[in-house]
Amino acid sequence: MRVPTLICLIAALSAGLAACASTPREPARVENRYPGANVSGSSSPSRISRMDCGNSYTVRRGDTLSEIAVRCGVDMEELASANSLYRPYALNVGQVLSMPRPPVHVVQRGENLYRIGLRYDVPFQQLAAHNGIRPPYNLEVGQQIRLPQGATVVNLASRDTSAGSASTSRAPTRETSPPPAQAGAPRFDWPVRGAVLSSFGRKPDGGRNDGINIEARTGDSVRAAAPGQVVYAGSELAGYGQLVLIRHTGGFVTAYAHNSRLMVREGDQVSQGQMIAEAGSSGSVDRPQVHFEIRNGVNPVDPMSYLR
Repeated sequence: MRVPTLICLIAALSAGLAACASTPREPARVENRYPGANVSGSSSPSRISRMDCGNSYTVRRGDTLSEIAVRCGVDMEELASANSLYRPYALNVGQVLSMPRPPVHVVQRGENLYRIGLRYDVPFQQLAAHNGIRPPYNLEVGQQIRLPQGATVVNLASRDTSAGSASTSRAPTRETSPPPAQAGAPRFDWPVRGAVLSSFGRKPDGGRNDGINIEARTGDSVRAAAPGQVVYAGSELAGYGQLVLIRHTGGFVTAYAHNSRLMVREGDQVSQGQMIAEAGSSGSVDRPQVHFEIRNGVNPVDPMSYLR
């Protein structure tokens, strides 16, 4: 059992023991009602006043679990789980409900806010605002980063693990035309010159490439597509091998994967065209190439719409 779940269970049991030790209270009105349900005489969720419930909420006369969830801004199912409640969610006046613990990420050595956001598919700017972290977004090992409700781990390695065997003659599945490059975006140069082995988007085998894979020779110079700051340089993301991530103006980030040697470190400021790595075949590929991505925040965009 995970520690947060155990803590919530202990809190719920403590509240239940306290209720048993005191004078029985009048049961609260029990209604299996959900936000948006059309129940005669019930309050519309849009009319329920929101409040900061903190870590707990004391049940009042007439409360239902769905209304409490709306009032406290939490998911009803998570609220029920945190308090070991089961349908029909019977409540007692005066009962203390523990609020669901917000999901957190504990910072590990070598992590930064961008990498954490990439892991949970949450823009690092949103994480910074959610946790009151200001530029330059310095983190400490062991620091707890609160995640938005509903954040889930993204399996990055599954997105592009077969690019090395892709053929230039294989036609990708038909997709709508990519949107034009965003106005005000940096001007991106090619990180290396070569044939495109795998294009952006979905593939015939059901996989997806969040960037493009460019043919290269081992040791070829891999260059920064635009000026920016190195936010990651290492090999800890499975499937990507030796990887460099560079943050640019406008919230854009570029990724350069499968390198044989890295020439920069986290925190380095790089200029456009500066050599940042030597090409190779590290990670999940079997031939030398550069996997190149452009992301607007955490959202991948087709590099071909931005490269000049």
